[in-house]
Amino acid sequence: MKKILFDLLLSQPTGTSKFHGGGEYMKRVFRELVMAKPDDAELVTFFDHTAFLDEWLLELMKAYSIRSYDIKSMADIRTIFAKESFDIFYSGLPYEYRKEYFPEGIYKIGTFHGMRGVECPHDVYEYKYAGSFAGRVKEQVRTSLKDTPLGYERNRQIALESYTKCLQCFDKLVCDSYHTAHSLLVYYPWLKQNDLEVCYPPLKYGTVNPPKETEDGRYILLMGGDRWLKNTYRCVKAIDGLYERGRLKNVKTVVVGGLSARIQAELKHKGSFVVKGYVDDSELNGLYSGCAVFLYPTLNEGFGYPPLEAMRYGRTCVVSGVCSLPEICGAAVYYVNPYDLGEIQNRVLWALEEPIPEETVRRQFEKITKQQESDLKKVCSMIIRGRDHIDE
Repeated sequence: MKKILFDLLLSQPTGTSKFHGGGEYMKRVFRELVMAKPDDAELVTFFDHTAFLDEWLLELMKAYSIRSYDIKSMADIRTIFAKESFDIFYSGLPYEYRKEYFPEGIYKIGTFHGMRGVECPHDVYEYKYAGSFAGRVKEQVRTSLKDTPLGYERNRQIALESYTKCLQCFDKLVCDSYHTAHSLLVYYPWLKQNDLEVCYPPLKYGTVNPPKETEDGRYILLMGGDRWLKNTYRCVKAIDGLYERGRLKNVKTVVVGGLSARIQAELKHKGSFVVKGYVDDSELNGLYSGCAVFLYPTLNEGFGYPPLEAMRYGRTCVVSGVCSLPEICGAAVYYVNPYDLGEIQNRVLWALEEPIPEETVRRQFEKITKQQESDLKKVCSMIIRGRDHIDE
């Protein structure tokens, strides 16, 4: 009987985040794999039994008699291999795995979700997002030393080396976009095209919570207000400039995810901004469904869930013309240079004046989600077949 070991440890909470994109991806693949697994294969998993794991996952494992090991760190999987052997190993977040964790002969598959640490290790405005004075000073020093061995170019090199150790560990790499696959081929010339398989990540498991009304009137929606990678500072500065020139009459701006006091202090038209912290799925769906424009000029993206979530409701989006987003959003959005405040202002005004037809937006959403479902089955088939897929 073929035996598969599946990583659920990295789907559990990390830092202050109870849920995270990579974790939701792993849960969805696990559920699909449980349903697709043939009778002549056994699926075993591991996670921290003392940490949070969704109740529906625990019930699924009980219903299908899925055995699990209790471990606290990735390195602890060596204790599992000391007790029994496996044919196939899978992780949806493989970045910290190393060759020495695994016995000879096991076929290892991992899903790679972009190369953020290499493609965008830092931004000159990163310090503005820091919550403490010490954090701001640290980021300002990094910015001033960016081209020195102590600056972020060194961090970029560290990321390249770390990715190398992960890439050399796995036999097959699933990439979340063609952008990610080709980045890997650019930075790691020893990789072969057939080492990589592009499969779009699926939407998270569960029905879409119905939107609840959250804001009246026309508004621009921003996500990830507390994350420099989402480029919120440039966004709010650009929009504040439009308010200053009288170009956004009767249009609010809603920022989800908070906004540092330092950034808010720079705004001349604070009354036009509504800053929210964490919002639940129902409120977030309400914000997506009601916005006039969803603005997402992120500095880096491996796939791009947020624009898709807005496109579900036919909303007009303004997104970065970088990384994977043109691949995912197609001709159904406005693209922008995320570093150019003038161009951000240009596209926001354009999108407000000339919304993209809802049918165009929904058609692109349906095209990508259809591919996501097909690729989810493809990933599960690769895991079940393991080394056998090479000969097919």
